[in-house]
Amino acid sequence: MPTATKSNSYFNKIFVNKNIFFLWLGQIISQSGDSIFEIALLWLVLDLTGSNSLTGLVAMSAYLPTLVFGLFAGALVDRFNKKKIMLFTDVARAALVMVIPFLYYLDQINVVLLGVLTFFIASFNTLFNPSRDALVGELVKKEGRLLANTLIYTSWQYAMFLGPAIAGILLALVGEINLFTANALTFLLSFVFIYKIVYKKQDAIDEVKSKFSARNVLLDIKQGFEYMKSERILWVLLFITFIDNLFLMGPAVIGAPIFIREILNEGIESFAYIQVAYGVGMLLGTILLNKFGKRFSNKSIILWGIVLDGLTFFPLFWVTSFSGMFLTIIVHAMAIPMIIVIRPNIIQDVVPEHMQGRIFSMINIAVWGCTALSIGLTGVIADIIPINVIYACIAVLAASTGVLGWFLLKDENKI
Repeated sequence: MPTATKSNSYFNKIFVNKNIFFLWLGQIISQSGDSIFEIALLWLVLDLTGSNSLTGLVAMSAYLPTLVFGLFAGALVDRFNKKKIMLFTDVARAALVMVIPFLYYLDQINVVLLGVLTFFIASFNTLFNPSRDALVGELVKKEGRLLANTLIYTSWQYAMFLGPAIAGILLALVGEINLFTANALTFLLSFVFIYKIVYKKQDAIDEVKSKFSARNVLLDIKQGFEYMKSERILWVLLFITFIDNLFLMGPAVIGAPIFIREILNEGIESFAYIQVAYGVGMLLGTILLNKFGKRFSNKSIILWGIVLDGLTFFPLFWVTSFSGMFLTIIVHAMAIPMIIVIRPNIIQDVVPEHMQGRIFSMINIAVWGCTALSIGLTGVIADIIPINVIYACIAVLAASTGVLGWFLLKDENKI
């Protein structure tokens, strides 16, 4: 018995509880698939078209659904069982991803279809992501949330290792198009682990919420906006997230393959290794955050994270070698956990449990919606301005967002 107790204590120290362990495994697997999908999609479009603008537009379609459906998704998440929503979306995404290789082998694939399929695959992300974010707050008590959020929201750092590694092996064995098949399988594996989560939350929070209708959903959305406006911390967090992602995410997502092709004159293998650099940097950043994070306020960590997230892109203005880009991305990625771990921590601490789906959806709109706009703009601008110049400009603009956050929250001591 003492041995079992000691073992459980050690397990809980690392994973908080078994539910977080299963969610963590599901996230690593599905996000490894996302990494594979991104590599395959961007390179397939570049091969089909040779156009930075079209590649940017197709990549943008992966983020637009958050703008279109995000608010409604948040209201649905607050009404229904979050585990069931996540299971449904995993199956739906797996089925849609498999359509791509199916059409390819029928010689029916084209850029328009890729954009449409990517849009619908991403539409289910608008339900999955706020469900996951709110679920963590329900599964874990406040004192364990920093560790739980660190595990869940940096799980894609491990995916940065696994995804490109799997992609590299599959490229040699089965070819580029079957990377999409591998992505579909990761969603099914994620389904298995999420299914193992013990979650007994009732589908409806109260009698009023159980009456599902369009009118009630609209009322829920209005209530979410009113709550967001009433909490200074939340609307400032939403605002700086919106601005920062508008500047940064396009160059971060589509800038890498363009930089590798046009500045380094290298291929898809180098793109995959740059994804690994993100994983290395995030792992180092996570270790430092867990070791020193409790010494600082959430406000200090996230605002410094935004400043560093921008400035660390500036060296790409001068970089002309793969090793230089690899090291720059490692340093850049070390700042990412300071943002993506602390942001949900703040929301889970400030927002009542029954409203977290809506607030997380608003944040997701700021993140992924602005990412869509930023990617589309970056693809167009990159046909006019060299990508290294773009990196230098967005480094300064993104860092200034963190400075703005300090000014707006200078009197705020709740976080």
